[in-house]
Amino acid sequence: MECPNCKEVLITVEKNNIEVEYCVKCKGFYLDSDEWYLIKHELKLPFEIEDLMSLNPSPNVNKESLKECPHCHQVMEKINFEGIILDRCVNRHGIWFDKNELSQYFNKHREKGTSETVTLLGEIFFK
Repeated sequence: MECPNCKEVLITVEKNNIEVEYCVKCKGFYLDSDEWYLIKHELKLPFEIEDLMSLNPSPNVNKESLKECPHCHQVMEKINFEGIILDRCVNRHGIWFDKNELSQYFNKHREKGTSETVTLLGEIFFK
């Protein structure tokens, strides 16, 4: 898979059966629907993947460049998820997170304790 931001090859990082496609250069990452479901349950997040997939597309207010889905190469649509603008595959393959976007959400919603997955994601993505 190729990074939708900088076209670098994405690496796969895996922990507790959760695989994340990660760009070492721009620090963005891609989660497909299955991985998002696993993270939601691991971190006890208060929403389902369907919540992300059913959001209406948002206008590109930040005038970010449009990105292609790493999975199917279709142009992704912007969605506003609690004030964080994300890129979602129009075919619902997954979500692209630019650097710090998911950490913003995790910081709002994670419970007090930490899990191995939170620790791993923090070590890799939130520095």
